[in-house]
Amino acid sequence: MKTTILKTTAVSLALGAALLCSTSCGDKFLTEVKHDSYTTDMLDTPEGLQSMAGSLYEFFVWPFTSESGYAYTNYGTDEFMVANDKSNQMWNDYDFRLGSEVTPKVNGNTQGSDSWWNQCYTYIGRCNTIIGRADVLDGFAGRDETLGTAFFVRGYAYLFLTMQYGDVPLVTEEINTPEREFTRESSEKVYERVISDLEQAYSMLTADAGRATYNYVTRYTAAHYLAKAHLWRASEINDDWNAPYKEQDLEDVIRYADEVIAAHPLAANFEDLFNNFTAYDSSITETNTEIVLSSGSSDADVSYHKSNKGVAYFCSWYSSFQFMKRDIAGAREYQRLKTTPSYAFYLYDLKNDSRFWKSFRTTLAVNNVSDTEIEVQGQKYTGTEYFPSNNGEYMGVMYIINRNDSDDEQGIRVTRNEVNLVKAPTHGTYTVMDYRTGKYVPTVMALKIYDDTKTEAIGTCFTPDYNELYVSLSKYFDGGVEKNNLNYSYRDAVLARSAEDYFFKAEALIRQGSIDEGLAVLKPLRDRAQFRAGEERDAYTDGGNAYHYNPYKDGLNGYNANCAFYPMNTYYYSVGGWDDPEERARMNSQASVLPVVTSGNYPEEDQAIMDKLGYSSDYDKAMCYLLNEKSREMYGEYLRWMDLARTKTLEKRLVFNDQAWGKELRNILGQTADVNGAAYAESTYGGSFDPGKHYRRPIPQTFLDNINTGGRPLTADEKQAMQNPGY
Repeated sequence: MKTTILKTTAVSLALGAALLCSTSCGDKFLTEVKHDSYTTDMLDTPEGLQSMAGSLYEFFVWPFTSESGYAYTNYGTDEFMVANDKSNQMWNDYDFRLGSEVTPKVNGNTQGSDSWWNQCYTYIGRCNTIIGRADVLDGFAGRDETLGTAFFVRGYAYLFLTMQYGDVPLVTEEINTPEREFTRESSEKVYERVISDLEQAYSMLTADAGRATYNYVTRYTAAHYLAKAHLWRASEINDDWNAPYKEQDLEDVIRYADEVIAAHPLAANFEDLFNNFTAYDSSITETNTEIVLSSGSSDADVSYHKSNKGVAYFCSWYSSFQFMKRDIAGAREYQRLKTTPSYAFYLYDLKNDSRFWKSFRTTLAVNNVSDTEIEVQGQKYTGTEYFPSNNGEYMGVMYIINRNDSDDEQGIRVTRNEVNLVKAPTHGTYTVMDYRTGKYVPTVMALKIYDDTKTEAIGTCFTPDYNELYVSLSKYFDGGVEKNNLNYSYRDAVLARSAEDYFFKAEALIRQGSIDEGLAVLKPLRDRAQFRAGEERDAYTDGGNAYHYNPYKDGLNGYNANCAFYPMNTYYYSVGGWDDPEERARMNSQASVLPVVTSGNYPEEDQAIMDKLGYSSDYDKAMCYLLNEKSREMYGEYLRWMDLARTKTLEKRLVFNDQAWGKELRNILGQTADVNGAAYAESTYGGSFDPGKHYRRPIPQTFLDNINTGGRPLTADEKQAMQNPGY
């Protein structure tokens, strides 16, 4: 849902364009929007400053229009690694190219170490202009909202900067002329400014929590980020200086988190957060009470759109599978982010935790059926005879998560001849039947491939190498766009939701030593994650389903009756029951139950991860569980790198990211070759992570090259002294 104030175009002139001078911000910012009728005199009026405050909302959109959004936050973690497109491989593998200047670049999509830096300081410059001219707003009805927005965005930007880079320049006054003399301020001082700015915002912004669903920042948005700032300051990455602050910080985390939790009740159902999207503005995914901050990426009228490319970055390949083609519901396959098989598929209680099945897409529908002759179970048909519709009615692709690690999980067992292993298969397999339609599925992929006797797992379809065959995160699909083959969406992007405040509070209590009290805080999230009594566990929806409600599709080439979205998942094929309708009916009638978690009773999935990572202390195990649970709840929500960096757990958890962990790639079975014996290509840069270096990002070369000291450029030694260690 688009914020109305966004439609009042920013006065993008003069303000802090000189901030960090030429390359860092200035010229790019000056050319963003051209309005010949505006002059900088507008900034001497309340209306001009209010308009500039409206422009600050564009900052929340930017991460979802740029590849930097995922490169800085999702890559190089336990949740994601590189799929088939290596444009930003260095951000995942931590190799030598990830430096003050990212070089050599793979292509034009490769993101530099200055992209977030430049964006943050551009918007900090705008905030400084508004705050520095506060007296202009005296007596103006919109004073508090205008100033509160500026204080919030400045605190928000500095929080992101210090989480990524550590010590950064702290610029808090308006700059109207080119300035080159800048130094880095300590993280301690930056956090002081972040908290001060957010407290100012908290005191000025509206207490109407409902305004968040219209993309406005509110008092509770400020409270959410105050909780985050206090928790981040109290985290391990700051242990060399944060001791005087920790005790009060943790109290403040709990206080602010409680306030947000009270103001923003959880959405009733997990699928209401991302999956139940059918139309811009009206869908519960954009109006639920859990939203604390979202970007104004969409509008009922798409002429006002701001693109959200999450729809493409997470999407796996499907368009060359039999009877498949790229369409709106299926999305464009940019193949950037590949779910890590040894983590994503072993993290959840697959039988009882609905969040896995509501966070990942495990089926697609045939959408490009032709008269090609096919053979199904010994019988020959034409494709159109066997599948008489392209409109999402017949399953064309299935991803089976047949972990089969316990008696409680007895998923279907398939052999190498029953699954697809390549991007462009010459024919379908037709070995597994869709029990809903009675039709056999052309393309089947499985977590475990079995020998011919179906007793021993001998391989997997979800390999650790850089390829396009993986299970897509489903949170950002959008079937409502007005053109085919788009690489972006118009959906709002959620930057903050109150579920995270439960994690803030739980972690603060754990850090205070109240481990079981902290673990209990997360129970409402786990309760919501359970399948409800009467809920069909194999029913599925995601934003691709919006295709069926799409007001633009009629009469446009390539739209009619082409829908890759399929309203079913592979739950029963993965955990058992695909061949027993009575068992399916029984399970659907019952609510699932996730165990109550205490320090003496962790779920078996978590205990396995703790054992693998070598955790034994009560604190380490509790924090491991909390980080696991946060993945289950918030997988792929552009948060993970900061969580692992601040807790200093990146190094250990990269064991789940085979590409970053070492040169020799191993699949879920520990094998270094695929099921046919072909060795996985070596990870050229695997094992490059350096804990003395990579918990911070490199200070951009563009900044170092453009600043002065004493009126002269920095020497090479001075630049090195200003750089983060190791770069």
